[in-house]
Amino acid sequence: MKHKPLKRHPSLIPLSHDHHHGLVLAERLVRGRAANPDADWPESPAEQAARLLEFFASDLEPHFEAEETHLFPLAARALADGEARTAALVRDHARMRRMVREIESGPSGVTREQLRAFGELLRAHIRAEEREFFPRVQAGCAPEDLEALAAPLADAATGAACRRR
Repeated sequence: MKHKPLKRHPSLIPLSHDHHHGLVLAERLVRGRAANPDADWPESPAEQAARLLEFFASDLEPHFEAEETHLFPLAARALADGEARTAALVRDHARMRRMVREIESGPSGVTREQLRAFGELLRAHIRAEEREFFPRVQAGCAPEDLEALAAPLADAATGAACRRR
């Protein structure tokens, strides 16, 4: 029998919305093109790198900060393996930040492989959070603690859906 997925707790919805936009970017970087042929997505790696850098500054970095400041400390305290789980997610964030710095240092010389590697890491990271981490947070954290996350996470939401991609 197939398990019905847990409904996302309202306080985590802003992060899940950010994740959707991150997955769109990740897929474009992995494929080297947009899945939708009508999408406004450049062909050249240098232009794709510029889009990645813009998205990172406007969306991913604020998203990472929100998770690291508000969600991860709660999970580290509340979940039996919370410290290890959050440490792994923070390591992913650090790795993506390093990759972005490498791309920033030479966007005209960026390779498809660098873009693909970033996209693959971002995709795997988001899927781990959505499929494993968020359900554990919802099951293991007190409802009042989850409710307390609502305002800071909503304030930190990037609003990517409102901007051109």
